[in-house]
Parts: sequence; structure tokens; C-alpha cells
Amino acid sequence: MVSAQRRPRGETRRQILRLAARWLQQRGYHGFTFAQIADALEIRSSAVHYHFPAKDDLVAAVFARYRASFAWWSQQPVQVQASPATRLERFLDLEARSADNEQVSPLGVAGVEYASLPAAACSEAEAFRDDLVAWLATTLDAGREAGEFGFVGEPRDQARLVIAAAQGALQLARVHGVRDFHAVRRAMLGNLLTFRACKTS
Repeated sequence: MVSAQRRPRGETRRQILRLAARWLQQRGYHGFTFAQIADALEIRSSAVHYHFPAKDDLVAAVFARYRASFAWWSQQPVQVQASPATRLERFLDLEARSADNEQVSPLGVAGVEYASLPAAACSEAEAFRDDLVAWLATTLDAGREAGEFGFVGEPRDQARLVIAAAQGALQLARVHGVRDFHAVRRAMLGNLLTFRACKTS
């Protein structure tokens, strides 16, 4: 067993968070224990408790990590400088990674297990949802202004539709395979582009 003290400073905590995030999306909140994390990382259970005194603390930190990762991704120059259509496609590419790994989305986990999640995790999940809606609404609105997208109604409503479709597609992918996710992705983008074409013809 590798001693946590011999790892680079902060690395044990990062490894715990990465593994917990993956298992949360694959197995759900009740699908893993601290002992299983310790076994997988070849550390003592006490090392997991050192960084996260209780599972509630760990899962709240995982949702905070989802938020931080998305914020970092969305603020990269390559994203900021891309067209709205490209930004949306890249967002769906991010979601596709979950399908490739047989995972549901973080918000999918929160939606299914909301009643049993600790309060701090619920708060982080709600904030993450707000972050996604805000970013998608801005992207969709900019795309409509630029003539790249066509849709009726408020951009925030369309943003919720994109999130719901992506989450549902990930659930389908776990049952029928990743091709279902890509089918929903094509339909979603096609509808936005088709509506734009109808409005400009």
C-alpha cells in the first residue's frame, strides 16, 4: 500500500475526488464507500477521512469540482473565441465523454438522487445547474443573433431543453449504447439549424 504522505502535496485529495466523481456518475451516491475508494487508490481509509471527514463532505466537494471544471473549460480562450455553434457542439462533446464512459451526467445523478443527497451537495448541484443554464442561454442567444441558430422563446428555456435532452440521451446510452446519445445530439443540432433555415428562406 502506497503511503499518502509520499505522494505529491495535494495529489491524494485530487485522486480521491477524481475517483469519487467517476463512481458517482457510474454508480450513484449509494454505490461506493470510503473503504472501496481506499482500496482502489491503495491508501488507508483514514487517509480518505483525513481529507473528507464524511461522505457528505466528499460528495459536496465532487459537485463543487464539477462546477469548477466547467467554469475553467468555458473560460478557455479557444472556447471564448469560437462561434456559438462551435461552443454548443463542444459542450455536447463534453457530455459525450460521459456516454463513452458509461456514465450519466452530474445533474442526472442529482436529479435521480436529490432526496438522499446531503444538503451541501444539493446546493452545489443547484448552483451547477444555474451555471450551465446561464452559459447555454448566452451561447444560444449569441447564436440566434449571429444567424447560426433558430428557435422560438427565451434562450434560458432553450438552454433547459438542451440540458434535459443531453441528460436523457446519456440515460438512453446506458441502456442501448452510445449511438443513442449521438442520435439525440444530431437531432438537437439539426433542429436548431433547420429552424434557422426556415426562418431565413
